[in-house]
Amino acid sequence: MARFLSELLTGKKPLPQPYDGSVLQLPLTFVFGTVAPAVGDILALLELPPYTDLLDYDIFAAQLDSNATPLLTFSLGQENVALTDLAAVYEAGLTFGRTANGSCNRATTAMQQLADTTVPRKLALKVTAAAATWAGAGKTVTALLMLRG
Repeated sequence: MARFLSELLTGKKPLPQPYDGSVLQLPLTFVFGTVAPAVGDILALLELPPYTDLLDYDIFAAQLDSNATPLLTFSLGQENVALTDLAAVYEAGLTFGRTANGSCNRATTAMQQLADTTVPRKLALKVTAAAATWAGAGKTVTALLMLRG
């Protein structure tokens, strides 16, 4: 299992914080390498500070799996303390990056609203099915998170 960090977590981009009841739209990006992510790999998005709500999310990607029957699938959730898996899954079966024109996933559940917001939470994407034909080398995945402080 590998753990990949967003540009926010690597310090390449600053992390703005929601500070009031308004909604902050926060884009997070990953640029994939030549090696396909494996089942169980984690794409770490960010650490939400206490009392910050994840209201909604959209995940956009160019084509990552170019097979006629693409398999690449992710889950979104909260990382465990060891940073090796998701302790809580907010949504499973995310299939962004499967078509020639790219594709996106939008929140279809509100499971993230059940999270304990009194503690910091590390949000991540977990690979749950590997790509049948990896076509993501050098391509970017963008997760647009809507946060409220």
